[in-house]
Amino acid sequence: MRDASPAWGVVRAFMRSRCGVMLAEDQHYLLDARLGPLAREFRFPSVEAFVAAACGPSSEERLRRAVVDAMTTHETTFFRDRPFWKVLEEVIIPSFKTSGKRAIRVWSAACSTGQEPYSLAMLLEELWPAGAAASEIIATDVSEIALDKAREGSFTQLEVNRGLSTGKLVRFFEQNTLSYRVKESIRKRITFKADNLLSPTPGPKDCDLVMCRNVLIYFDENDRQQVQRRLRSSVITGGQLGFGATEMSSQGVPMGGGWYRPR
Repeated sequence: MRDASPAWGVVRAFMRSRCGVMLAEDQHYLLDARLGPLAREFRFPSVEAFVAAACGPSSEERLRRAVVDAMTTHETTFFRDRPFWKVLEEVIIPSFKTSGKRAIRVWSAACSTGQEPYSLAMLLEELWPAGAAASEIIATDVSEIALDKAREGSFTQLEVNRGLSTGKLVRFFEQNTLSYRVKESIRKRITFKADNLLSPTPGPKDCDLVMCRNVLIYFDENDRQQVQRRLRSSVITGGQLGFGATEMSSQGVPMGGGWYRPR
């Protein structure tokens, strides 16, 4: 394994300024593992040459996006963290039905390749069909490549095996030769957009639910609090904000993989 090179410092600074992701100094092995294939794909003579071209102030946007996609984690599954979805299924969605609401507005932040918003769309259709048809789900991520996959809605056998029951697979997917694609009736209910969680521009407004899970752990404390303020500003009074099991609100309230009302 090579020692950390100056190029790794450039990548760390780039990711910190571009999307707030904090890469550790001792993760320098990722330089070759994740950016080596990109250097070859874009026909640069070395990883260092690629980093110089992709992470500089006048670099091409396509190269910048490739670095962000390679260096961010896209590990996700359908219905990830069962306790989180159990609260949605047994408490939150039924409360919408009994409240007289006709629809809800949802922001799935840092949605990666789409499993989270698709999971929600399927759950809404099962539990509240009338509300599901009228509801709006906005799903965002900093990676354009991840969003392209999410919009397509096609997943491998391995991906659908992780978290999906046979019943949901049969009801909500169409099988192709080598993949399963989410049916159009579900895909059209989700709007996928690029978004940087550290952007000074507000996120989607007037949301009944905002989900942002398993991403704040990659931010430092100041950026984490900035993102949490931005997320809370998107939630209507009485709405719910959902974090991951390892994350906490800026008030220090343990999330436990679940939900809380920010105001």
